Amino acid sequence: MLRQSAKALIVSVLVGTSTQAFQVSPTSSSACSRSALHALNRHRLFSHEVQEKSEPNSVSVGPVAALALLAATALSAAPAVAVSGGGLDYAGLDISGQDFSNGNYKGKDFTQVLAKATSFAKSNLQGCRFYKAYLVNVDFTGSDLRGASLEGTSMDGVSLKDAQLQGVYFGQSLIDVQSMENADFSDASIPTKTLPLVCDRDDVKGTNPVTGVDTRDSLMCP
Repeated sequence: MLRQSAKALIVSVLVGTSTQAFQVSPTSSSACSRSALHALNRHRLFSHEVQEKSEPNSVSVGPVAALALLAATALSAAPAVAVSGGGLDYAGLDISGQDFSNGNYKGKDFTQVLAKATSFAKSNLQGCRFYKAYLVNVDFTGSDLRGASLEGTSMDGVSLKDAQLQGVYFGQSLIDVQSMENADFSDASIPTKTLPLVCDRDDVKGTNPVTGVDTRDSLMCP
């Protein structure tokens, strides 16, 4: 009995001590608040002093100046674009009478060019686009036009002799060309009403020197 009373007394003392040890009094709380407020005021004062010292050396950039600077940066970073030279497309240009023979123009855009009497003889013109181009008297002799687009073009007097024309898209003006001899028209797209007129031509004959395909056979003429 005495031992149990002693234990109860010890526990009571320990609990009371721990409660007092971890209890925060209003006085200590106020002291902490005052310390924190004092530190905050010192920080604000220091920031204000730094700002005043830095203002004489600072540079203010207004909205207009900022936009001008941004535009100048964008212009200086933009890549330069060549106006002429190799590797460019020719859409909408006047290249009449020029010599494009024996060149590599694969995949180039010749849309709506003026190319009267221009020579493309023996050039690589695979996949080129000649949509609505003016091709009067153009020389395509021996050229590689596979997969090119010749729709809506003016082809009066054009020479397609010895040309590779597999998969080319033609318009009705195909009937106006000067020569089709030895050309390979395999898988070419030709208007339905134009094909019979093409097959009736005397120059639809011979064999393509590169592919060995007969011209009439490539057109599936009867």
